Amino acid sequence: MMTNDQKRLKIFLAISFGMPVILGILLGIAFYGGKDVNAFPLVWMFLPASAVMIASLATGKTQRDESGEEVGPPKVFFGTFLAFAAALIICAVLSAWLPGTAAYVAANFLVIFSSLVCLIELLCMKKQRRKAWGLSLTASWKKSLLGVLTFALLYLILSGLSIAAVWILTGSVQGFSLNPYWAVNLATALPLNFVLSFTAFLGEEYGWRYFLQGELIQRFGRRKGVILLGLLWGVWHLPLNLFYYSPQTSLQSIITQLAGCVGMGIFFGWVYLRTRNVWAVTATHFLNNNLGLMLFGVSAAGVTLGWGDTLLSVALYMIVYLPFLLTKEFRKEGQ
Repeated sequence: MMTNDQKRLKIFLAISFGMPVILGILLGIAFYGGKDVNAFPLVWMFLPASAVMIASLATGKTQRDESGEEVGPPKVFFGTFLAFAAALIICAVLSAWLPGTAAYVAANFLVIFSSLVCLIELLCMKKQRRKAWGLSLTASWKKSLLGVLTFALLYLILSGLSIAAVWILTGSVQGFSLNPYWAVNLATALPLNFVLSFTAFLGEEYGWRYFLQGELIQRFGRRKGVILLGLLWGVWHLPLNLFYYSPQTSLQSIITQLAGCVGMGIFFGWVYLRTRNVWAVTATHFLNNNLGLMLFGVSAAGVTLGWGDTLLSVALYMIVYLPFLLTKEFRKEGQ
């Protein structure tokens, strides 16, 4: 007979990987119909956390706090998050049929509004419930800050290595330029953007690192579990690779995505194993998606990738992130 935890995992997998298939069909129709598809990636990011929340509510899941008492889910917070996720899905569906960018603009406002409302609810939530459900704002904050800063440093190292490799291979770094407002962006725009968009990044990390990482580690061990999560995370992006990130060079995009998700999944997994703080990996995920835009004006959409770009990216991801598998966090047993 299936246990509640097994039911929870099955519901999570069905939603988090089933919805991208359904939405992916709509995304393909919209892309080939010449519609604006920018609302779809925002929806994607809300799916994993939504899957955890629905699965937890459907199975009556409780968590034990430090005193051993069972604590039910934060129903108001979960309900609010799920309501905004549903509204975003509607925006994406509408964008597949409506002309113009109105649906995308509405989706951005929904992300901003959801972040403000969810922040208020988190601050009003009892500390005991936040901690029991992996939403503690202060857990291991020193290690969390160190993990975020380490990622920022590694991101700059990766960028520098990539630029150096291109210069060595081609003798030029044409097209690369540092945003003249990079310092202002880092000091003001970056933190403000995080406050106004954190629900999207929590939407992934509450599903991947908080929930699924523990489930896979329990079944396969730390190293295999985190690597498998990276592969699943990469496959989950497949419709976006085909119809959003790099439609003209989708195979290269898929390979780069898989390598990036495995590599960053190892690092994100390392941060979460050290801190048990979902906000640490939420912040690192936010930096990964926004540092390039803030520093260099680089966007992830509509990129054309050559095989040289792909092989270089795969090599750099492996060189920078694979060594974290040798750290003590991955040598320990258990979750």
